[in-house]
Amino acid sequence: MSTCLPALALTAAAFGADSAPPTVTAAPGKGITVTSADGRFAMNLRARVQLRQSVFFTPPDEDGARETTMQTQIATARLWWGGHVLSEDTKYLVQLAVGPRDFRDGAISPIFDAYFDFTQNPNLSVRVGQIFVPFDRLRTIREFSLQLADRPRVVSELTLDRDIGAYAYSDHLGGEKSPVAYRLGVFGGSGIHQLAAHPPGGMVVGRLELRPLGPVDDDSEGDLERREKPGVAFGVAGAYNLGSTRARSTTSTVFVGDTANYLHLAADAVFKWKGFAWENEYVLRDASADVLRGTDDDGNPIVEYTRSGWGFVSQPSMMLSKRAEVVARYGRLAASEGTDEAYRDDVAARANEVAVGANLYLNQHRFKVQGGLGGFFGDEMAPTDAELVANLLIDVMF
Repeated sequence: MSTCLPALALTAAAFGADSAPPTVTAAPGKGITVTSADGRFAMNLRARVQLRQSVFFTPPDEDGARETTMQTQIATARLWWGGHVLSEDTKYLVQLAVGPRDFRDGAISPIFDAYFDFTQNPNLSVRVGQIFVPFDRLRTIREFSLQLADRPRVVSELTLDRDIGAYAYSDHLGGEKSPVAYRLGVFGGSGIHQLAAHPPGGMVVGRLELRPLGPVDDDSEGDLERREKPGVAFGVAGAYNLGSTRARSTTSTVFVGDTANYLHLAADAVFKWKGFAWENEYVLRDASADVLRGTDDDGNPIVEYTRSGWGFVSQPSMMLSKRAEVVARYGRLAASEGTDEAYRDDVAARANEVAVGANLYLNQHRFKVQGGLGGFFGDEMAPTDAELVANLLIDVMF
């Protein structure tokens, strides 16, 4: 122990640390933060756990009976390690997702986010690493800030999710009171959790947003603050993914054969005022072609299918009090002509999504109890014959 102390002192001196101890703070939902005496270094540790009880109901059979199943699980568990280095304008964040639902698309690592954020220039900040692709609003909102148990099916199917790359951005382009925000980035285009080499490719993405009435809390669903001044934002985005190795551009099955190109478009709008919030989004994905893997022994082609389609979602909500909220959702997903037949059949059977929920916020989105009922049904079905799922969950951030 005696030999370690001089070494630690020498290391502190080498970094210019003075004798003053670091500052340690803690807050509910915001974790523990350690900041150096000179403020040049900081590290924050946080954790989140979601406990979920789900009950599933199949569509009724000819006699009107439904099959019922249930599932109790730790739906997600997250760890965050972030802070800044040398100055508050050089930030970093690592997010680990260790819950069973987080390991999808052949995940081989618990790393969800791992990036640096350089914010020295408010007109040209840069984020680089493994990050959310800055495309559509309802996907880039963090999962812990959702009003219902899951994201809309339209968004889960058609979004771009995470990838490895970099993007430049500003929330107030041209000045502190500017209503214009932008994101412009380049990415690998094949998502995360891939170790195998693949043919060259890449993805470019751009997003433009207008906030005519001032700032809007982009990273949170609902209007928990019950703001006195209306907030509104309009966004449009586009992306082109050249040489993707996945069936949904940056997610889902990895192709064994050739690659595919994808065009992505999105438009969204949000309004918030006095506890009322209304979020709307349209998303489109169009693939260049299906992928030819090869031929079988009889010379017939083996095809790996891409998935093209479009959809929209509308989600209004209202705070009934400081802590209580009700929310509703309607979404519609459509498959493009000529896309994967199995995908088209699935969409036809579950094209429409409806959901209602009630939330109790004990520490806003950082400690909440949520309950909801959702249903999926095709155009040829009555809504009363929908496939149903009921969720009750406790979501806590420490």
